[in-house]
Amino acid sequence: MKSAHLKRLGALTLLLLGAASQAQASDLFPALPSKTIGVQVKIQSFSAADAEQIKAAGFSFVRFGVWSDSLGGKAYQKQVSDAFVVARSAGLPVLLTVRATKPLSGELTTAGETFANAVSGLEQTYGSQLVAIEIWNEPDLDTYWPTGNFKTTFVPFMTAMCKTLQGKPPSTPLIGFGFARPPSAGSASTVALNSILGAYPKCLNAISYHPYGMTATQISNAQTFIQQNFQLPGVISEWGISALTSNGGPDGQASKIAAFIADVKRLKIPLTSIYEWKNSDSGKDDREKNFGLLTSDGQPKPAQTAARTQLNSE
Repeated sequence: MKSAHLKRLGALTLLLLGAASQAQASDLFPALPSKTIGVQVKIQSFSAADAEQIKAAGFSFVRFGVWSDSLGGKAYQKQVSDAFVVARSAGLPVLLTVRATKPLSGELTTAGETFANAVSGLEQTYGSQLVAIEIWNEPDLDTYWPTGNFKTTFVPFMTAMCKTLQGKPPSTPLIGFGFARPPSAGSASTVALNSILGAYPKCLNAISYHPYGMTATQISNAQTFIQQNFQLPGVISEWGISALTSNGGPDGQASKIAAFIADVKRLKIPLTSIYEWKNSDSGKDDREKNFGLLTSDGQPKPAQTAARTQLNSE
């Protein structure tokens, strides 16, 4: 009798905690009142047919990137605008990741101010369609922080960005910084976050990272570390698995994607983006070319069915 009573209390506690988590997710990202999982697309190949299929599969948003140092070009501006039109056609809000592709030149404080102004301009133009704006992508990797020496250059740049945005805080949730690995004790990303958020604690609404190769337990531990150390939720702005033979081919990719979606739903991650909707023929190797849920010409892979099944299950 006592055991049954305790079980009922335990189940009620879990239910209440789950409801609280969902409420917090809705408060954090108002554009996502229920489902919190999206998928990444490339703006140069994102079509209305893709948008409709993404919506039908059960994804609630799309993620794509915009390069701040390309925004001055008319052709690029149109490409970005067209991608937003396509997303709107299917009622899909956008997680917009913004970064520069070239090394930052000149004084880092000035560069941070300029970048903040670019972020503000994008929000003013597309704010009604945004789930959130993500600042940068994997700056802890040299490839995506071409300025070099992350430990000495990232903090002054981002601190200046946060200071500039503080003058006119965006109404769109701001997440960052899309770390290739989640912050951990003593890591360079943790040191940087402590400095940036120590100066501007309201700069970010959530901390984003990419848990490639991590288990559900490791992701859970990362979420706990982020919450305890920065008093912010952790979100997953990119995760995927390539359909390589070493991963079990297309069927192995499908089973791993199904398991991952089930895990993030169970862990109540406030926002998760899957990499990516279609294979990328421009990838540098077979691994990079085969992350898609569809082939590059739009044919569904088993992963698409697996994701759809998980997304539409209770």
